[in-house]
Amino acid sequence: MVRFFGHSMRLSVLMLGIIEALTVYAAIFIIATLVVHSPDGPSGLTSAAALPALLTILMMLALGIYEPDARADLATMTERLGVACVVGAGLGFGIVYVFGDIWVSPLYAIACASFSYGAVAIARFTFGKLLRYVPLQRRILVIGGEAASASVRETARIGSGDSDVVAVIAPDDTDTLLDQARALDVSEIIVADRSAPLPAAALLDCKAAGIRIHDSLDFGEQETGKVDLENLYPARFIFSRNIGYAIWSMRAKRALDIIISAIAVVVLSPILLLAALAIKLDSPGGVFYRQTRVGLNGAHYDIIKFRSMRNDAEAGGTPQWAQANDARVTRVGHFLRQTRIDELPQILNIVKGEMSLVGPRPERPFFVEQLEENMPFYAERHRVKPGLTGWAQIKYRYGATEEDAREKLRYDLYYVKNFNVLLDIFILMRTVRVVLWPDGVH
Repeated sequence: MVRFFGHSMRLSVLMLGIIEALTVYAAIFIIATLVVHSPDGPSGLTSAAALPALLTILMMLALGIYEPDARADLATMTERLGVACVVGAGLGFGIVYVFGDIWVSPLYAIACASFSYGAVAIARFTFGKLLRYVPLQRRILVIGGEAASASVRETARIGSGDSDVVAVIAPDDTDTLLDQARALDVSEIIVADRSAPLPAAALLDCKAAGIRIHDSLDFGEQETGKVDLENLYPARFIFSRNIGYAIWSMRAKRALDIIISAIAVVVLSPILLLAALAIKLDSPGGVFYRQTRVGLNGAHYDIIKFRSMRNDAEAGGTPQWAQANDARVTRVGHFLRQTRIDELPQILNIVKGEMSLVGPRPERPFFVEQLEENMPFYAERHRVKPGLTGWAQIKYRYGATEEDAREKLRYDLYYVKNFNVLLDIFILMRTVRVVLWPDGVH
């Protein structure tokens, strides 16, 4: 595993990404060499191919092509890869023409996209075959009892997929730990049973020999991208090593919020105007609605959204959980929710500093009081600003129950512990898939 964008990524996936990036660039450069006339010669062709290749790779990352569901399902991968190649090549060559005065006809842009698509598909197939002969699995030794070790095995199975638990030893059988680790060629040791005395000397010998040591909670977070609520304790937050809370990082996050929000207002203004008109024509009532939410450090603020429900959605006066197929949602409101357009007016909250582009979903005070009573550490969500999108939104399905809120809390707390500007950028990119594919709307 390697740390990338603020969270763990499989080494094999990172290698695949690098190989496919080079493959896309080579494919586009070959086509550009054959059909593009550049006044600057070869150097002009290099720049002409670089931007479409870069945008294609970014689109592949944004559409989740490297996620387990896409890697496991050929149809899903094929669909997303096609969109990534077409959008990347088309947008890239468009920008090259506007700013570099290098003309590429739409036919040749399609040829580049098609060639890239075929090259990436072949590269991915070949890489999968090579992995059978060059295994990149993390070989793990677990210290713990039967129940604790079973939990680690299950986490490894449902996690990133590159972890292989090769042996389990009892806490009282660690006198020759280093010898056992070397014999098994393990790269990591997971301490799963913290109730037994810690074999400190043996673990330090292993650490000095280059073997990574983790406890089961750290391992679980790395593998699943969420925290273990049942075994969480305050020190996990206090001693977490996260640069996201550094002053420079917080300022960078705020700068990112302002810059992207300003660009979004300009680019999306036609969509905002059409959405407002559609809401007005579809049902009686105002275009926007305001609702009190809980923000940073528990402070209340009024959220601004496009109205997607009837005016009498809460006629009884009691707040209700939103449902996946809520009967109170209007026809236009259903479309706005599917595409997340209803969330866009929150850009004003972001500009005012009440929200961030990325963070836990803001909740209503009525529900926050209930959830804080029933869930430990729920209030820790408010250590960071709420967001327009977030880690929980891209990782978990639409939630409309307290149990869904509990599961989303696991992801939100992972973000609170690990957030940084690079992770925010990654989440923003992944939100593209959430918008384009309805099954990703969370």
